[in-house]
Amino acid sequence: MNYNKLNSYSFQMIIALNDHLKTLHELDDIFAYLSSYLNKDFGISRFKAAINNRNIYSNIDSCNDFKSKNLFIKLDENDELEVTFYFESGLEQDKIESTSEIVRTTFNLISQTIYNKYLTSQLKELSLKDTLTGLYNRQYVDEYLKTMLPLSSREKKKVAFLKIGIDHFKAVIDEFDYNTGDKVLKELALSLKDSVRTSDIVARIESDEFLVILHNINSEDNAIKVAEKIIENFKNKKVIVNIDTNQTLMKTICAGISMFPDDASKTEEIFRSSDIALYEARNKGRSQLFKFKKEETNTIDLF
Repeated sequence: MNYNKLNSYSFQMIIALNDHLKTLHELDDIFAYLSSYLNKDFGISRFKAAINNRNIYSNIDSCNDFKSKNLFIKLDENDELEVTFYFESGLEQDKIESTSEIVRTTFNLISQTIYNKYLTSQLKELSLKDTLTGLYNRQYVDEYLKTMLPLSSREKKKVAFLKIGIDHFKAVIDEFDYNTGDKVLKELALSLKDSVRTSDIVARIESDEFLVILHNINSEDNAIKVAEKIIENFKNKKVIVNIDTNQTLMKTICAGISMFPDDASKTEEIFRSSDIALYEARNKGRSQLFKFKKEETNTIDLF
């Protein structure tokens, strides 16, 4: 094919490509196929894609040592697709330059398919996120555990579940207002994320309660150390109540710990055991933690 000139065959190939992309369910699948297509048909092997400066795909780890050429596609009044092609040698640059017309036409024709999948993924992400804190919600945790628990079981890996609750949170609402309560929740969300690894999961599952999932934890002692770190980190946080008077509020949290598979092997068991552990921690006072123990908690009824 002569890539320097568009013809009817070129358009037919692009339309066929777009029809195939429409059958793919995930945005990652679309770009994985596109990556293979661009490499095979045009010799373009490295590129990134972003919408409004938000990266949505990349098949290159570092672009510091490469030169680049950008392509911009208007999606609607507010959104724009930016595709950046990277090259190292003169030969790679020639391939990008010589195929620029057909590549631009390709992305123009498939851009709506990309955009539709992007919007779908955004809606799905929003449905799995807590709107106040930006953390994952209970629905996400339920879906996540369906795949994570069997995998951890097969690999014989322990997972720690830390149920986090704010001490006397209702008093914040009573003494101040709901806006102040929201500030406390946001500050705790940030503190929790800063206290664990990026691979761990932090979710808000109830009004003032959070769940931290620690993957591949070696022992309950390690989980206890993380819980202690979480409690101590938040104890030092100051929430600004009134900017004008510089009034601040400091709150404390408790943590209940449950281990998979030692304490619980199913989702409902995990939530119940971590609930019980948090209940016991709160009974001990402020800034406390409690590790779930079946023999000590089998008579507790939370409902």
